Amino acid sequence: MSNPIYESAYTKAGLIESMSPREYRLLRRQHKLIGETLGNCRGYISANVAIIPKEVALEFFLFCQRNPKPCTPMDVTDPGNPEPIRVAPGADLRTDLGRYYVYKYGELIDEPTDITDYWRDDLVSFVMGASPSWHYVLSDAKLQYTFVGAYVTNIQTIPAGPFKGPMVVGCRVFNDALDAIRAIQITSRYVLCNGAPVHIGDPSIIGIDISKPVVCLEGNPHLRPLQPGQVPVFWAVGPTVQTVAVAAKLDLLVMHVPGWNLATDIHLEQVALF
Repeated sequence: MSNPIYESAYTKAGLIESMSPREYRLLRRQHKLIGETLGNCRGYISANVAIIPKEVALEFFLFCQRNPKPCTPMDVTDPGNPEPIRVAPGADLRTDLGRYYVYKYGELIDEPTDITDYWRDDLVSFVMGASPSWHYVLSDAKLQYTFVGAYVTNIQTIPAGPFKGPMVVGCRVFNDALDAIRAIQITSRYVLCNGAPVHIGDPSIIGIDISKPVVCLEGNPHLRPLQPGQVPVFWAVGPTVQTVAVAAKLDLLVMHVPGWNLATDIHLEQVALF
């Protein structure tokens, strides 16, 4: 494979869907696979990643325990070890995501394709299940919806140490109440991947103007007023972690770029509740 394969958010070649997570990570590492990860490695968990100094790792773990909707760790590495052995043996968190945000004292300083040059022996990595993992489950259920973006809410997380701030949610607008209810039932099974939604219905109750997402798919044509019968449903999402971790102004923070997640070896049904 001499040229990179470019992926878009909603149109994936069949080979991307059917790849094993290990193969997918290797292509990422070699910079032969470029783009967002929604739709890759069908059936396997796609994870968010936060990499922070050891000195605040315990407080961050406590933050995750207190706020399991947006951030449920599946794996936490030993300091200085870039391999998430429990969920992706052989993976290298310095290279396998393809695109990163690097912050120093709350300021974004770089968006590299790997973080080898920033790696330190005191860095601890948190790998957290993400809602894109159940994209295919909703699709297979033939539910009619549109993902319209992510929003900062007026719902405050429970603080721990320097980590505090508002919850960020992702919104899917369903064509009718039956599809919305079915989506709630389905996603409730996957507590390691954001689980059930945190809000249903009127966006203003949680401080949202649905026409103004903070994260929006490029070219998304769906930012329009809700139509009669449509039901907006809001799930807590990984950018919550980015929001609170950036606000903590750590001396070094590395995050995955939203949409550029880690492909884990954990099948979604392995962790389903029922």
